[in-house]
Amino acid sequence: MKRIIMAAMVVLLSASTMTAQINTDDILDSLINDVQQGKDVENVEISLEQSTALQHRLLVIGDDQLQGIGPILYNYAYATGYTIFTSIWVESTTKKWAFSSDLRQLIKKVKPTFVIVCLGTHDLAGGDIPTRAQAVKTIMEDIGDIPFVWIGPVEVKTISEDPGVVPMLRKTVGEDRFYDSYNLRLAREDEIHPTAEACQKWVDSFVEWLGSTETALPIHFDTPKAVLPFKNVETHKASYQGKKR
Repeated sequence: MKRIIMAAMVVLLSASTMTAQINTDDILDSLINDVQQGKDVENVEISLEQSTALQHRLLVIGDDQLQGIGPILYNYAYATGYTIFTSIWVESTTKKWAFSSDLRQLIKKVKPTFVIVCLGTHDLAGGDIPTRAQAVKTIMEDIGDIPFVWIGPVEVKTISEDPGVVPMLRKTVGEDRFYDSYNLRLAREDEIHPTAEACQKWVDSFVEWLGSTETALPIHFDTPKAVLPFKNVETHKASYQGKKR
C-alpha cells in the first residue's frame, strides 16, 4: 500500500506557543523497514510551517568502503535532516552493479532525490577499461534523471598503479559529479580499507566538495553533533550475485 509519511523536524516557535516535535529517528526506522520488506516508499511531506524540511532522500550504494564511510555519511545526513538509505555490496565492482537490477529496484523502492555511488576500488584490480566504462554508463542510465555524484576509489596498496579506472570514471561521469579520492593520504587498516579516523577525513573532504561550486548540484550538510548507531538498509556478501535484470 502506498503511504505518505508526514514528518517534521523540531520547530522552534515563539514563547507564547508550544514547541512541536516529531522524532525523525522513528520516521527513518519506518522507512528503512518498508524498504527491507520490499515496499515502495512515497514522498515525504512537511506538515508544519517553519520546519526544517527533510530536503533530500539520499540513496548511497557501493562496495565495502561504505562499511567505513557509510556511518559517517549517515551522521551527516541525520544532522542535516536528510533521510539516507545505504546498500553495501562487499567487493562489488561497476560491472556487478551494471549487470544486476539491484540499483533499479532500490530506486523504485526508495524514490531518492539524490544518489551517491561509491565504486571503483575493486575495479582497480582488473583490466578491460572499455567494458567498465560501459558498466558505468549503464549505472548512470539506471539512475536516470536523478542527480548523483560518484565517490572514486582510494589507492590500493597492493596495486602499484591505477590501470586507468580513475580517468575513465572522471571522463564518463563528468568532472563536476566525480569526487577523486585516489590521491588522499589515508591511514589503513589493511591494503584497501582506511582506518576509522581516515574514513572521517575522507567523508569530511567529500562533504566539503559536495557543498562547493565545483559540483553539478551543491548539497549542504550540517556538522554532526553526535555519533549515532548506523542504520544500513542492506549488506550483501562478496558471494552475492545480484538480482537478474
